[in-house]
Amino acid sequence: MKAIKLIAIALLVIVLLLAGAVAAVTTLIDPNDYKDEIRDAALDKAGIELQIDGDIGWSFFPWLALELNRVGVGYPNKPTLGQLTRAEVSVSIPALIGGELQMNRLLVDGLTLALVQDSQGDNNWSPTTKSAAGSEQPSASASDEGSAPKGAALALDIEAIKVRNAALTFTDQASNSRIELSELNLTSGQISSGNAFPLQLGFALRQFAADQLQLSSRVDLESEVTLDLAANRYQLAGLSTTLDLIEGASLPAALKLALAADLDARLNDQQIDIRKLQIKADPLTLNGELSLSNFNQPQLSGQLSSNTFNLKQLLTTLGQSAPETADNNALTALAFSTTLGGPAGIVQLKPLSLQLDDTQLNGEASLALDSQRIALQLKGNTLDADRYLPPKAEAAAKSEGGTAKAGSTSTKAQGWPKDEIIPLEPLRALNLSAELDLDSLKISGIQLDKPGLSVAASNGLIKLTRFNTSVFDGQVSTTAQLDARKAPLRISVAPRVTGVQIGNALQTLADTDVVAGKLDSRADISMSGQSVHAWVNSLNGSASVQMAEGLIKGIDAAQSMCQGINNLSALWINAEQVDKTTPFADLNTSFNMRNGVVSNNDLTAKLDAMSVAGRGTINLPQQSLDYRVGMTLEGNLFNESCSVNNRLEGVEVPVNCKGGFYDEPAKLCRLDTSFIGDLLKAEAKRKVEEKVGSQVEEKLKEKLGEEGAGQVLKGLFGR
Repeated sequence: MKAIKLIAIALLVIVLLLAGAVAAVTTLIDPNDYKDEIRDAALDKAGIELQIDGDIGWSFFPWLALELNRVGVGYPNKPTLGQLTRAEVSVSIPALIGGELQMNRLLVDGLTLALVQDSQGDNNWSPTTKSAAGSEQPSASASDEGSAPKGAALALDIEAIKVRNAALTFTDQASNSRIELSELNLTSGQISSGNAFPLQLGFALRQFAADQLQLSSRVDLESEVTLDLAANRYQLAGLSTTLDLIEGASLPAALKLALAADLDARLNDQQIDIRKLQIKADPLTLNGELSLSNFNQPQLSGQLSSNTFNLKQLLTTLGQSAPETADNNALTALAFSTTLGGPAGIVQLKPLSLQLDDTQLNGEASLALDSQRIALQLKGNTLDADRYLPPKAEAAAKSEGGTAKAGSTSTKAQGWPKDEIIPLEPLRALNLSAELDLDSLKISGIQLDKPGLSVAASNGLIKLTRFNTSVFDGQVSTTAQLDARKAPLRISVAPRVTGVQIGNALQTLADTDVVAGKLDSRADISMSGQSVHAWVNSLNGSASVQMAEGLIKGIDAAQSMCQGINNLSALWINAEQVDKTTPFADLNTSFNMRNGVVSNNDLTAKLDAMSVAGRGTINLPQQSLDYRVGMTLEGNLFNESCSVNNRLEGVEVPVNCKGGFYDEPAKLCRLDTSFIGDLLKAEAKRKVEEKVGSQVEEKLKEKLGEEGAGQVLKGLFGR
């Protein structure tokens, strides 16, 4: 836009020069004898300084012809604005009197404009103060309002326009930047109202920052142009434009763009139609037709579609690094098509069809021009997200590096990372409403069926109002909210899990199969901050887990209990009778979280021949835990699988886990053997009682008889 504006300024300066010269030659015999008077008149009437180093040639009738050579122009006390090597124009006086602008040729050769804006915002293309002539002129709007409706537009008949070797430089001293437009050449055929004429335009463009080349490009344009000044209508047929981006610091690689179209601009009707639109940037090709109406509240309509293109190749063409993917064929077959429409002020893409390799997405999208709000609704078939992840070797290397770092002594000493990983400004800039539903989604080896989500974001408040999917034969859903309206970032999450087969989940996620059964869980948690350290220290909320029934594989809890008691207390246990599986039922537990400290006091479960209870805390900020698990023998089940003396029924076997996350597991959790001593004491007492009781019983039977001895022993030993 700057280039167009500067070209317009250049042409305006030419017109001023020509107008001033025409006024002079109509009153003077030889304008070369009156260069000083011409310069004075230009300064007095227009407030500009003229430098006329070449000859002025002219003729009057029937053609008013003017030739200028080596002319410079600028405002007083400012850098020179422009210079002109040569300009020629000849106008038919009779035709002009008849309301027609008829020219033989308009030639501008060697025009150079140097536009400069200093650090204070002052420039060299406008006067410092208003001239007297300028103050007497009506404003542009007043002039337009008064003159536009009156009279017919001036008819055009120009044999040709030719601009050769023009150049323009814009220097912004405040930003220390510069734009150079050079080698500008424009050639037209005969120009007349309502008739098409050929037009060719070409120029080179370079952009600098602190004298470092940022961009160098070349533009060439050809078209058949039709002007209807009376109707304010402008048509370009067969428009063909090529843009070559050649080099520069901001340009990673050379790029060639080609544009072709037919354009019809009816400005009085506020309507622009673009037909046969084609944009090429190998390997991408865009085709379509567009219409723009109502310039105050723009309304866009039409169709737009692309070919099936290789995104990796396109990124390489643009000088960007193409992402490495686990599947080399990923991102190689992309395409889209859409119909544009919608009410004024909203660009709507409906329907919208997107192809991402083997995934087909259909739906609609819209953009509100005033608020820049994006709305998106898409439904698709299957998406294998694993195809787009980094290759396994690269991912494994990163994972190993991360694991080593996480488990290192330095990580333990430093605690949770404090680096802010979620910036606030991008979240605050989000303004969207999105819905996405798929038939299936595979990610990290997990197959999700019918996943769907709904997200809304505005003014820094992002809400996940819906996420649901079927996974591991169960259902998972969640809602979440990120509040970035003010620091610190606040996060809340409410996941729900119903009927998930925990065995399948563990097999997929951890490559283990130690527990089987259906898991139900729910949680409501919140945290704040932008780093892991902040989240851990601000973790608050509650959670619960239930499993109606399940199976522990490879643990054999009852057998381990039997053998352990047999080894420690020699209570005549036959461990060979123990079952090799450990079913459990009624697992229930809940958690409370307060500033990163997770408390659990109600873990209960029924295992084969025993019940389990747990209680304790996990201190996430301190990376430590203090937890106790107790297993209580239940004779009615246990006796079926292990010959345990009934004196062990109801005895709790405790395991205490206390220490830091990075302590060795063998030292972290230990069996509390104090219960063994109590068992041995109780057993010894029982044996003594049995032995003493037996001897006393025999003596009493001798003295009191069978019935009397029984009554006495019952009173002594309660049996």
